[in-house]
Amino acid sequence: MASLPSKVPNVLGDTSLDRFDAVVIGSGAGGSAAIRVLATNGMKVCVLEAGNNYWLGLDDPKDGMPISLFSSDEIKLSARSLIQQQTRIEPRTFRSSAADGDRTYVGDVNNLPKNVGGAWVHADMKAPRFAAFDFRLGTLLGDVPGASFADWPLTYDELEPFYAAAERLIGVQGEAGADPFAEPRSGPYPMRSGVPMYVANVLSEGARKLGLHPFPYPAAVTSQTYRGRQACNDCGFCSGYGCPINAKGSVALLRDALLTGNVQIRHNAIATRLVTDASGRRVTSIEYLDPDGKPASVSGDRVLLAASPIESARLLLLSDLDGPGLGNSSGYVGRNVMFHHQTLGVGIYPQDLHGERGKSVSTGFSDFRGVPNDPSRPLGGIVEFGTNSEKISDAVQYMTLGFRGATLKSYLRSSPFGRHIAVLIMQGEDAPQLTNRMDLDPAVKDINGLPVPRVTYAAHPFELTARAFYGPKLIELHGASGAQFAFVAPVNDGGVTPASRHVLGTLRMGNDPKTSVTDAFGKLHDLDNVWSADGAPFPTGSGYNPTLTIQAMALRTAGAIVDPQRPDAVIER
Repeated sequence: MASLPSKVPNVLGDTSLDRFDAVVIGSGAGGSAAIRVLATNGMKVCVLEAGNNYWLGLDDPKDGMPISLFSSDEIKLSARSLIQQQTRIEPRTFRSSAADGDRTYVGDVNNLPKNVGGAWVHADMKAPRFAAFDFRLGTLLGDVPGASFADWPLTYDELEPFYAAAERLIGVQGEAGADPFAEPRSGPYPMRSGVPMYVANVLSEGARKLGLHPFPYPAAVTSQTYRGRQACNDCGFCSGYGCPINAKGSVALLRDALLTGNVQIRHNAIATRLVTDASGRRVTSIEYLDPDGKPASVSGDRVLLAASPIESARLLLLSDLDGPGLGNSSGYVGRNVMFHHQTLGVGIYPQDLHGERGKSVSTGFSDFRGVPNDPSRPLGGIVEFGTNSEKISDAVQYMTLGFRGATLKSYLRSSPFGRHIAVLIMQGEDAPQLTNRMDLDPAVKDINGLPVPRVTYAAHPFELTARAFYGPKLIELHGASGAQFAFVAPVNDGGVTPASRHVLGTLRMGNDPKTSVTDAFGKLHDLDNVWSADGAPFPTGSGYNPTLTIQAMALRTAGAIVDPQRPDAVIER
């Protein structure tokens, strides 16, 4: 194992560790899954996390879960963006094509939270599996002009044991067999589904009138006591909020890993460069900035990139500023970036929908996902039933519209965009495109003097056709459910990219090093000791929430590092 100084600031875990079998960059959903597998199999792991730590006692060996510093506080989490990347000092830039010039926008371009636990902390933990055909869209769709669909170098059946393991480890609630479009499972969900939200009951009644099949949405949220976590109390603040009572599985795997004594998490540590040996094929150290902004480094025998697809690709490009980027002989690093092209059907209802009760989303349906090449309809995505629990953001909307005084008070009392709103969210699949990419902005730098990520993105007719087809059907569902008014919300967030924070692609997985960056287990073709363990290797994005698949893939990647012959045999030790 490689060595490094043992006395370091801002550390969780064993501060005496000074030699590491692996360095993992990022502690989110994929990173934490990989870290757990490596640590429980005896490997010494150093984790570099760019954000703060909001979990007291995460590494405490005593019984019980850590003390969360989160709360249902809109000012702290929503208005002041406690865990979000601060775009004034760490912006991203955007353009829709190279013809736009260097950039058309500077600011928030699908940024993700920075903290121990990653974006998995603020997520509402929806955890469906992909469909079997999602792994074969290159073959099933054939040549789609302007798109770069490709098959995954593995199948649903190969990933199924890792799906099942991820569900057990993070604690997923659900109802097997409730979704008629779901793939076969090797066992039941670890927990029964919790109480459905009132808005879900209203929308489910309308959906059934239209012949649709609503079902309890799988989620990594407890519905009963599970692995030391208490049951969810349905406080309403789930999406965008860290859980005050650890009902969400955000840091459960990190805690498992830390309690082995084999892990050291350095937070407020920003990775800046991967340093290679003379051959250029082996990373010997990772340079980073410590909490004081001073240069530091860490070494390990293996490196796992789990900083999110944009940041993982950025690090490879930063590591070879005068060249094409580390690991980029294919030219594919940063290309095929995907965001779910969400379609939002908004309904205003006469009754109070009680968004403050529940876990943001408790129900959905898969009917709109369809099947490839169905002439009667395009490929859509899973649909979530949501509403609003945020009173302050509700008020801000009316103030933005110019309402003040008595008029503002009247709107606050009636709360049409708060207490009476229901939202149907379709997770529409982005067609991968080589021209949709992330690279380094040639002029804009962050507070640390590093070139910021630049996203070049334009929607493809594939997702625009799906949106045009299913948008009216979402309005129809609202009508069947009793809405007074309904409309389809604008496509983009601020006119930049789709509002989704589901970021995928950039380090495409495949068997051919000429047209992919990583192999079937996430190892970079060009590098002997570097793997990707986030959503970057995804060849396609599916029409389902991606986090459970990210975790299943990370378990598989780390399992193969421990035991290349039987990766499934070592992931739940």
